[in-house]
This record gives sequence, C-alpha cells and structure tokens, in this order.
Amino acid sequence: MKRYFASLMILCALAYSAPIFAQAPKKIPADKQRAAQWQPAKGQYYFSHSLVYDYENKADQTKGTITIYMDPVSGGMCFKKESSFGVGGKDFDFVIGFPDGKYIFCGADDNGKKIKINEAVGALKPGPDTKAQAREDFSTYWAATGNKRDDFGFESLEYNVSFATSENKDTVWIAKTPFNVYPLYGLEFVESAVALPISLDYMHLLEPNQLVAEINSKDIVLKLKSFGRDPQTVSTKGYTEFKTE
Repeated sequence: MKRYFASLMILCALAYSAPIFAQAPKKIPADKQRAAQWQPAKGQYYFSHSLVYDYENKADQTKGTITIYMDPVSGGMCFKKESSFGVGGKDFDFVIGFPDGKYIFCGADDNGKKIKINEAVGALKPGPDTKAQAREDFSTYWAATGNKRDDFGFESLEYNVSFATSENKDTVWIAKTPFNVYPLYGLEFVESAVALPISLDYMHLLEPNQLVAEINSKDIVLKLKSFGRDPQTVSTKGYTEFKTE
C-alpha cells in the first residue's frame, strides 16, 4: 500500500460526497479495430485511447510526461515502462490493470526469463467505513470554487483543499468520465515494484468515474495534456506465468 496511510491522513476526502456535474458524459464507443484486436483469452489486449499528463515532482526534482493507454469500453489500462513508470518498475515491460482489481505484470526475472505475474488488488472495492470517512473528510477539507471547464470533452470542477496538519492549500481539478479510472489509482496498492513518478493515491477518495485532471500543490504539479485516440496492442504471449505465494 505505497504511501496510502500517509496520503489518507493528508488527503482523505473527495468523492463520496460526489461533485455535482451538469450532465453525464457520453460513452465512448468501441472502434472497428477492437473486435479483432481485443482477445484476452489469447493474451492480446487493445487500447484505443491514451491519457497524457505533464508532471513535475518538486520533492524529487523530476519532471516529464506520463502516458496511460486505455480501453474505454472495459476501463482496462496499460502502463508501459518507457512512457509511464520507468525506473519505478524497471523489471517490467508493461502492466495491464482492470477495474475489478486484476493486474497483469509482464517483464523479466533476474535471469532474463520473460515472466508474467497476476495480482489482485482488493482495495479497488472500498468498504462502507472507508466511504463514510471519505464523506466526512471531504465536507471538512474540500471546497468547490465554482469554477468549471472542459477537459478534452469531460466537464471538470475545481476544488481547494486544506489540511489539518499544515497551512498549505492545494488546487485539484476533477473530470467526470464515461469510463472507470480505478486501475490508475489502484496502481498505488500493487505489491509488485511498480510506481508512477508521482503519487495518485485517490482510490479511497474518488468515485470510479472521477479522474484527476490537474493538481497544483507544494510538491506536485500535474496537468492532463491530452486525451484521444492512440491505438496500442500489447500481448502477454511469450511471458511465462510466475506463481506467487
């Protein structure tokens, strides 16, 4: 549970007192390629779109771009080493995550053998106590500014967040999407050594369709740069399943 408990004390808040959006976003239909390319039974996965963020981690003095490929139909997401987690998971080539908490890690072991690890993350289904705490903290620490904007077809709302242990205040924009974004937040909870260059520990703060579009804080700057078609196909063929205890 990377950084979870620390983040929970600082950020516990957002979604179960859900923001009021003007209208539900339109679902993104499957494109023509998906019928042929999306073949999970054969270890092949097709992602038609990508989310692209620019980020700066002031604490680590790093900055760059994060690309997350996704299938809007299932909510499945693909994180590639070269464009997302980098050294935060150097032994893996890519990671595929699903809204039900299933993750597939494909990479190599210490001997260079190509392996596949399946992991289930139960945190993607928060319990009633967690939801109740989130509602209480949201009403205490998060304040809607009333500002709205369009982020690549998604309506976004702005919030100012304050903290019980600090005088710092952050600004966070939340976009309502027609697809599940929990595979992105759930990456914070995986046991395998994979991590994005910034923390997006919002699993117990946001609803499944609430995407962080921008963060401006003391240590982190994050901005959704684009969302659109960016077809990618990945295959788990050739990776031998590695059984973990």
